[in-house]
Amino acid sequence: LLAANILSNSGWAFVSPILAIYVVNNIEGGTIQVIGICYFIYWMVKSILQLFISRSLDSVKGEGDDYVVLLLGQFFDVLVPLGFLFAHTPAELYLIYLIYGIGDALYVPPWNAIFTRHVDPERVSSQWSLDSTGFGFGAALAVVIGSSLAVALGFRTVFILVAAAEIIALVIISKMRPYFAGKEKKPIKYLFPLQK
Repeated sequence: LLAANILSNSGWAFVSPILAIYVVNNIEGGTIQVIGICYFIYWMVKSILQLFISRSLDSVKGEGDDYVVLLLGQFFDVLVPLGFLFAHTPAELYLIYLIYGIGDALYVPPWNAIFTRHVDPERVSSQWSLDSTGFGFGAALAVVIGSSLAVALGFRTVFILVAAAEIIALVIISKMRPYFAGKEKKPIKYLFPLQK
């Protein structure tokens, strides 16, 4: 689960810091404002949808629903870098960011829920920091590699690398099915309960 999340998030670091340059130079009518609208669409869609998705996931007893929604979200995230390969107009970018928002709204709640339920209650901080640290190291490398490749080989190569990272993460998640099929959601036992 950690490997898939680190790979997926680090994959985006290949392109995120340089995406505005791509849009301004390669998208017909692409401006900084277009990028702002893209991120507005992404954050609004993700923020609104994940509230409903998380409530729906919490209402089901087994972990199978979390797994299926996580897998679906990762599939949507695979489509996004592939969409960049074919985008030519701001409207197409808006559609890509709509898909990206849907994908992350599907991905984030079940990932957080699954990870939280299976975290060692005596090592909560260190296990959560593994995800953050892994992403940090992966992102640091991806930013340097992605920007260098964009200069040397062009943005298409970078989008293909992001898509490859997302596909590998999808394959990793798809191999995890036996761990979730037919499993019940276990209540979390906290070391410091909020209630007595």
